[in-house]
Amino acid sequence: MLEGVEGKVLEKRETEVVVQVGGFYLRLNCTPGTLNRLVKGETALLLTRMAYSQDRPPELYGFAEREELDLFDTLLKMSKIGPKSAMKILSATTPSRLRSLIATRNIDELSRLPGVGKKTAERIVVELASVLNIAEGEEEMRSLPTTQRSTGEDAIIALASLGFDEQQARRTVAGLLKKNPSIDTQELIKTALKEIRG
Repeated sequence: MLEGVEGKVLEKRETEVVVQVGGFYLRLNCTPGTLNRLVKGETALLLTRMAYSQDRPPELYGFAEREELDLFDTLLKMSKIGPKSAMKILSATTPSRLRSLIATRNIDELSRLPGVGKKTAERIVVELASVLNIAEGEEEMRSLPTTQRSTGEDAIIALASLGFDEQQARRTVAGLLKKNPSIDTQELIKTALKEIRG
């Protein structure tokens, strides 16, 4: 299987790039994120996937980042999402944003992505959160400033040491930090305990 190509960028189009590899000229479908990284006339390394169809020639898909390729592969595991649909989704957002939407169960925003209605958005959340190993609250914690993230991680460790489920602790702490960014560690732990215990 063709895992990648390295060659000179000859031409950039709206959704494609033409790369010269030795005596071959390859056309690859790419997202805007990948295309923006490529410079005409320079050498580029692209990770690739090839898609086959009964009624058309094989098509190559190129990715500048492993994360984007992994998400492409993951989307293809879902029924009713083919290579072109997966590329439309990846072209409309960034890999980190897509992971965040899945982690936060943001059905509303997911359903506005090209070719994704409410039912598909719900399926993406249910099927891909576990496949991508995304814990609820993980992406929110990553997006916080360093100081808040440090406070949150300390609170999560404390809650986990008390026997609480780490994913539940992470989800609760992330929500509390979002509501009150200036909360200190001790107060965060106390408030999280109250919320978890109901």
